[in-house]
Amino acid sequence: MAVHTLETIEREKLGKEAASKTRNAGYIPAVLYGHKGTKNLSVKASEFESLFEEIGEHSIITLKVANKETAEVIVKDFQLDPVKRGIIHIDFFEIEMGKALRTAIPVKIEGVSSGVKKGGILETFIRDIEIECLPKDIPDHVSVDVTNLEIGDSVHIKDLMIPENLRVISNPEQVVLIVGHPTKVAAPVAAPEAVTVEGEAPAEAPKTE
Repeated sequence: MAVHTLETIEREKLGKEAASKTRNAGYIPAVLYGHKGTKNLSVKASEFESLFEEIGEHSIITLKVANKETAEVIVKDFQLDPVKRGIIHIDFFEIEMGKALRTAIPVKIEGVSSGVKKGGILETFIRDIEIECLPKDIPDHVSVDVTNLEIGDSVHIKDLMIPENLRVISNPEQVVLIVGHPTKVAAPVAAPEAVTVEGEAPAEAPKTE
């Protein structure tokens, strides 16, 4: 498991006005929850966004809190600006390294399916699975190789190669992905032509006044 470290600053002033000033200064307001209590923090926006883009919300982060104190955390939740879509608040959850926890890990698709090469469509139904394990055993992802999948083949959670030190919480029968049949576009149906019965005059268009 890779080590990811993030510097934080403790926030003394709270409220909307203080949070706005924090964001204007290039930081994101955050709260650390855990067995040691709650702390109000802020993290540099550019540093967090760069790390978050790299590891996502499922990996462990070492927060440097204050007075050389550190906390092993995961991103429990975050809020986005409804217009700019940037992260405007983060909830960190402190974990105990010797205690099992539940979290979600992403499913990483590898290879190009034989069925897709023949015109099939790869449909993904879930992008992560819930597991339980010790924090030190949390993997960055679980891989699924689709190279040999043909049209009509599917992969369920129970088919994934899960390390023995992980316990899967998600439903093992849940479909992860399927190689679907090519979408057929129906040919346009021609409008029926008017038929004139022998001995009858064609119908006249209605008159308008």
